[in-house]
Amino acid sequence: MKYILHVLVAGIFFTISLCSLAQSERKADVNSEMRQLHVELKNVGHDLEILRRDQLNYKIEKDLLKEAYSSNIQTINLVITIVLGVLGVLGYLGIRSVKEIRNDYSVELDKLKTLKTQLVDEIESVRSKQKEVEGQVGDLAKTNEEQDRRLKVMELIEKISNLIGSKQWGWALKYVDIALGLDAENTLLLSQKASCHANQGELTAAIENLKKVLELEPENSSDAMNLLEFLALTNQRNEFEEIYSRYKAAVDSEYDGSLTVYLDALLRTMSGDLKTAKDTLQKFVANQGAEAKNHLGSWSFNEARTITSKIPAGEQKAMVDAMISLFEGKTPPSDFLKVLNAENDLKSESVR
Repeated sequence: MKYILHVLVAGIFFTISLCSLAQSERKADVNSEMRQLHVELKNVGHDLEILRRDQLNYKIEKDLLKEAYSSNIQTINLVITIVLGVLGVLGYLGIRSVKEIRNDYSVELDKLKTLKTQLVDEIESVRSKQKEVEGQVGDLAKTNEEQDRRLKVMELIEKISNLIGSKQWGWALKYVDIALGLDAENTLLLSQKASCHANQGELTAAIENLKKVLELEPENSSDAMNLLEFLALTNQRNEFEEIYSRYKAAVDSEYDGSLTVYLDALLRTMSGDLKTAKDTLQKFVANQGAEAKNHLGSWSFNEARTITSKIPAGEQKAMVDAMISLFEGKTPPSDFLKVLNAENDLKSESVR
């Protein structure tokens, strides 16, 4: 602004100089020009006052702006400082939190890995236990099935025993076949089946079933004795002797030796060797006293009577019937000897 003012002043003075130089040429117009100059100077002064006032206002405004700017700068710097401080704190806390989170994550990850390993082990253990339980359930199911099967077989055996007791051999055989379908190797059922066949006069089937019993239970001397009776009744000497040799000790000790005498006499009678049979029976009777005696206890003669009932009348039939009656205690020794002697007398008379 000062520079402008100097320029204006210099211009004014330059104008005055020009006016002075022109006075010689324009003396007539000096007064008018002076007036005009005074007016112009007045205007210039006025403009100068306006310029000074504007300059002052500008300076004031500038100072105000400077103060305002300075205040704003301080405020901005303070705000920036605060913001940066907050950001720094947050950054520090954030970094620390990230580190802590990372450490916590690593720890949790390790825990998860450990838990995963434990879970896998537990799953394998559960699977193993599951398989074990499944095996146990399967075994239990098989056991229950086996028990149910055995229970049914036992119920059928009881039913068959009742039918045999009431001599319903045909019905008993039907139930025996059903029971053997559940337990084909049940020796009691096979023995019952043999008894049913024998009581119906079917000794071949009876012998076959008793042989199966001895194959399954070689120590079954009771059924071996029944088999010996059936072999004697069918006059199968070779098989009789083979079975007898295997069970001789048990047979000879049964009923104080009476069973051995009965089986031997039965075999000889059915084979037609009546003389030897009579000699054997006479020696046996001589040691038994005078009264009738059940020599074979609970031995059943039903099968033998069924077979001997089919023998034609004659010495052989009379001999077998008398022998059976003797051993089951229905005929005393004296009466039995009379039968033997009567047969001998008849034979002597027939020879004469």
